[in-house]
Amino acid sequence: MFSEKLESQLNELPPAERTLAAYIQANLDDMVFENGESLARKSGVSPNTVSRFLRRLGYTGLKSLKEELRDQVRVQSLLNPALIARVERPGSDLGEPIGREIEALLDLAKQLESPRWKAMLDVVDAAEKVFVCGFQTVSGLAEDFSNRLALVRPGVEFLNLYGGVMGPWLDCNKERSCLILVDIAPYAEAGITFAQECVRRDAELVVFADEYGIAQHVTTPHLITMQTKTGLILESTGGLTTALNFLVHGIASRRRGELKQRLQTYQERVRALKLYR
Repeated sequence: MFSEKLESQLNELPPAERTLAAYIQANLDDMVFENGESLARKSGVSPNTVSRFLRRLGYTGLKSLKEELRDQVRVQSLLNPALIARVERPGSDLGEPIGREIEALLDLAKQLESPRWKAMLDVVDAAEKVFVCGFQTVSGLAEDFSNRLALVRPGVEFLNLYGGVMGPWLDCNKERSCLILVDIAPYAEAGITFAQECVRRDAELVVFADEYGIAQHVTTPHLITMQTKTGLILESTGGLTTALNFLVHGIASRRRGELKQRLQTYQERVRALKLYR
């Protein structure tokens, strides 16, 4: 890990590299957003110093350090003492988190205009069965999305793998099916295992993930990545929720010919069961 590598070399570091090391240690959570130029500028050293420092610690470049730190952030998550600093700002000082939430949505807007998004809609729309999965705290988000998607198209099932409910999934090889995975830190290990199993079985896999790097472990082209680290006490699921809502809307738009009858049937059953006032 980075901290162990740094400790072994600390006494050998020249002053500029010590400055860089101190900056990285104080801003571990933000390294995922940095490149070599921005890291040099913010730490007050030269780009050459950044390169020498990384080589000294055995990294092939900033990318390899960032990958290692992503894993570290995933593991530490709620154990990270830096979380407390996020709530020590004045109550009205929420400009930065709001700005980052907006940045995440603007990035999503670009992804929604890409050919990749159209291909994802194609896969979900064409599937006879759609399975949705999410682990631990995002399982609720995944299940809510599954229920919403089931309103606008048939054949949608939420997979509660921790509950051992895999019966419907056992038969998916007999049908044209796809699997939608919602994945965020620190549960990526379970998500990676599930995703790799789907790929191994040649299943169509659609992934909605955070910025912590599940993409490097999954070979599916159907991937939407959202910024979740926006400065709030916990990683934000706002962007992921919005992306999933757009998927529901996109599928509904493609199936508008059958949607009127489907929603009419839904309304009739709601009235018959007296679910709402």
